[in-house]
Amino acid sequence: MTASAPSNIDSASADPARFEILNTEHARVDPTHVASTVVVSTSAAPVRAHRWKVFGASWAILSLLSIMWALATPISASPDEPAHIVKAASVARGQFIGETTSLGQVVQVPRYIAYTHSETCFAFHSDVSAACTTPLAGDPAEIIDAPTSAGLYNPVYYMLIGWPTLFLGDDSGIYVMRAISAILTSLFLACTIAVAYGLRRNAIPLTALAVAVPPMLLFLGGSVNPNAVEITATLAVFAAMLAIVTQPNPRLLTARAVVVMVGAAMAVNTRGLSPLWVAIAIVVPLLLLSWKQLWVLLQKRPVQWAVGVTVVATVFAVGWLLRTSSLTAMQDDPDYFQSFPGVGTGHLTGFVMTVRDTLGYAQGMIANFGWLDTPPPILVYFTWSAFVGMLLLVAFSILRGKALLVGGVLLAIFLFLPALIQGAYITNGGIIWQGRYTLPLFVMLVFGLAVLVAERINLPDAGVLNRLTFAVWAAWAGAQYLSFAAALKRYAVGVDGTWKNVIMNPEWSAPGGNLLWLVVFGLVLVGGAWAGWHISRAHVMVPESAPALPTPALSTPSQAADATTAIPATSR
Repeated sequence: MTASAPSNIDSASADPARFEILNTEHARVDPTHVASTVVVSTSAAPVRAHRWKVFGASWAILSLLSIMWALATPISASPDEPAHIVKAASVARGQFIGETTSLGQVVQVPRYIAYTHSETCFAFHSDVSAACTTPLAGDPAEIIDAPTSAGLYNPVYYMLIGWPTLFLGDDSGIYVMRAISAILTSLFLACTIAVAYGLRRNAIPLTALAVAVPPMLLFLGGSVNPNAVEITATLAVFAAMLAIVTQPNPRLLTARAVVVMVGAAMAVNTRGLSPLWVAIAIVVPLLLLSWKQLWVLLQKRPVQWAVGVTVVATVFAVGWLLRTSSLTAMQDDPDYFQSFPGVGTGHLTGFVMTVRDTLGYAQGMIANFGWLDTPPPILVYFTWSAFVGMLLLVAFSILRGKALLVGGVLLAIFLFLPALIQGAYITNGGIIWQGRYTLPLFVMLVFGLAVLVAERINLPDAGVLNRLTFAVWAAWAGAQYLSFAAALKRYAVGVDGTWKNVIMNPEWSAPGGNLLWLVVFGLVLVGGAWAGWHISRAHVMVPESAPALPTPALSTPSQAADATTAIPATSR
């Protein structure tokens, strides 16, 4: 394993003109010259077709995985889900805030929606199965008052998922909302995969996306909660920005700008801190550019459209925050209906406490299901520790120049920004941080380091890379399955129950039966891992000493535009 020099990041930074024309498509290996040459196709049509296939397959597989989490998780069994369910149903009925009371914002929703607050008897009690809930009494479709702690939140996400409650008068409405949320979450993750697939050296970035999708993300994607959409939309923005900056390509610029535009518009309107995450996703990749290169980039019409839409969406999001004080209400109002431990603690103490508990928050970020009361088997944490540790070790061993700067900034933001936020909040608001809140920063760190590493690293042969990517995808599938099975068992029979009872005599059963989802989830996981490995190994890296193949004579400009051009690996 060697580091290539110079990387495109370093060489492009030295020449704005090179930034304008650098590489037009990603590398494909000519099987007759696999040991010596990299062949770069400048014909966009076949690769564009492949990207659409990759996008569609990724969206379908990820949606299925999150929807199965939605079905295997009892109603109200994800963090704060009753509040989000009530909020979504009220927004669908035109109630964007509701009436302020000592219980939070009170809105009018169907009885079965309001009843979700009463279906949390198992929360914080991992030995209690989901069978502890009692049946709903009365007409489930009757409109009644219900409180929600999410009443002040930005309504955009809830508008997109709450509408099924207008037509469905029982729990099926909640499951459909979960499914829509899963599809929306997976949409932005599929956009990220398509962007990564379009990179010239895409094996490492594509494989790193497995690391960026821990079990907690799929679990959150299958619940009524804007957290998962916030994470994947932010990642899509960051991935597209990084692709625009590190591998500028006029043919892909519009598509990448659309990803930035749509992802940013969605992400900034999910949660209170989301505009900050999106700002990081946009600004940090720009650190790789010189001022001249930045000016060249801003002259592009697709970029200008992306900037304009992002600004408009951000103005709306920030305006909503300022109007409702949803981010600071707990600090500003001494009579606020919610309170958290730690109020009165000094800012510096709050900062130090959060940094000290980084590993604990990391566990919640990787996997801790239910109301943060259902951890997975310890092997899952070990798997992600190995993934992240290996990536950090390689990255900070070989990165140089601006790439090292960006990698360091991403790591520093991940480690210290949550502590700064908690430190600023704790005195008047208490301890509010959870591991899952750090996921937007985590996914940017993992993907960003992978892209930067891919620009510099060379492996001695394609087989080494293929074996590494296979190991990562296999471990990912195994850890995801262990997490899903552990969570399902906890709700079926409690953590102390037996697997025999999960299958044969469960106290609680997912719609369709527990065995069905254990089998189907496993099959989809295997298919997803195989597909991930397949696209990760489709474009391999080759030794730096490779000479260029001769370019065939071109008789017309159109032939020149579609030709396959060989470039020396050292210019990659």
